[in-house]
Amino acid sequence: MDISTELSNESKSKLQTTVTWARYAALLSIINLGLGLIQIIVGAIKNDPNVLGSVFSFIISGVISLVMAVNLFKFSNLTKSSIEQNETTQLTQALYHLKVYFSIMGVLFIIMLSLLALGLLIFLIALVVS
Repeated sequence: MDISTELSNESKSKLQTTVTWARYAALLSIINLGLGLIQIIVGAIKNDPNVLGSVFSFIISGVISLVMAVNLFKFSNLTKSSIEQNETTQLTQALYHLKVYFSIMGVLFIIMLSLLALGLLIFLIALVVS
């Protein structure tokens, strides 16, 4: 089954725009990781006492960011290829990578909301106690 029977020209055009923005977002994530690494190296050279915490934070956020950037790149490349070759199999794989990306984003969002609620609860308890 070819993609030309499945997607209209307008849908293909919108997907191509999405591919471009996904690629930019992935590239910016990779650049951000590189800048964070440079920041840690500079901190280590300057004997910054907080560099150990920065390294720990960078490892956690770096792995998450890298996995997300790789999934965006794969989505971008597979979608572009599927549109050019009229191949639905590649589009299915691309959408899987987009699903993984948004699943990670959803989990991170839930974690952040939970931490925010916990912080608010602690603040309110501290406010009542004092």
